[in-house]
Amino acid sequence: MSYFNLPNSYKFKLNSMPRGKKSTPINNCCNLPSRVVTIDYNSNCLLCNCDGWLPIPVGKVLDFNSLEEVWNSPTAKILQKDVEDKKYTWCAVDHCGIKQASNLGTNYQMSINIDESCNLACPSCRREKIMHVSGPEVENKTTSINRIITWLENFEHPIHITLSGNGDPLASVIIRPLFKNLTPNPSQTFTLFTNGLLIKKQVETSPLLPQIKEILISVDAGSAEVYEKIRIGGNWNILLENFEFLKSINKNKITRLNFAIQNNNLDDIFNFIDLCVKYDFTAVLHQIDDWGTWSNSIAINPDTWTLKNGTFMDNNVLDHTHPNFEKCRDIIKKVIELNNAKVCIHSKVKQLLNL
Repeated sequence: MSYFNLPNSYKFKLNSMPRGKKSTPINNCCNLPSRVVTIDYNSNCLLCNCDGWLPIPVGKVLDFNSLEEVWNSPTAKILQKDVEDKKYTWCAVDHCGIKQASNLGTNYQMSINIDESCNLACPSCRREKIMHVSGPEVENKTTSINRIITWLENFEHPIHITLSGNGDPLASVIIRPLFKNLTPNPSQTFTLFTNGLLIKKQVETSPLLPQIKEILISVDAGSAEVYEKIRIGGNWNILLENFEFLKSINKNKITRLNFAIQNNNLDDIFNFIDLCVKYDFTAVLHQIDDWGTWSNSIAINPDTWTLKNGTFMDNNVLDHTHPNFEKCRDIIKKVIELNNAKVCIHSKVKQLLNL
């Protein structure tokens, strides 16, 4: 594992999940290291859809003048050969799905996760608002974004770009030049992850707008009362104004609203579904993930934040030991009985609830 002389944070990721080196032989194929690049928070380029699944950087954005150079770099070639030989030495084989099926992409893919800035401070994600607006790091990352723009301007193959996995790209001073300055060609398409509050303001005049083919909005509520309690810093009325905008430009049919099931929003699930029906959005119900924001057990000496927001176990209503587990199970059963094709329930939710 020390083969690549990795920084400690990447060593930690590498050792945090089982890797193929210790796995039984895998016969399925994967070509993602030759077709995918993920730009992480450190401006490093990684060759998988999830930076935790193959956490070995092949270089920083500014090391490369083109996307082709990323996939042809020396480290990239080592990783590609290992995967082509079905060794999966450094891959998180228990998480990425390669044990179940081959993963053969046709088009190229890029995920840009370079900035964690967000205009909200939701307890499920972070303890305080994070906004990077100035300083050497912002300047360096903005330079990296401009380099990525150059990559895309000169890339002739179909590619799908995802913005972004660790913050809100519309709130990011760093990522904003991409929305303003990139004029994508017809074979470049985009998925937008956002909280939805800045869509009209930042996207309405963006050259990217026609090429946005999927919009995923984290809402976690179906009413103003619950929304403004869970989505700290959010404004329900502004959110609805952005929903009206999406409907007016016929982007509602490619929009999915995400609802992370937790103790504080459990009773709002049917309001959420009604909201999605009103705007013709797809509703997605999924579990909360433990990002290390909440304390993950009973805190002996809880800090002020934990006293207000609880621990992960306080909020994880999908855990069978939670006092509201059976109530949650009954609600999700009723959702299933609706048999609404535009309501998606993650398989993990059904698994945890034994449904």
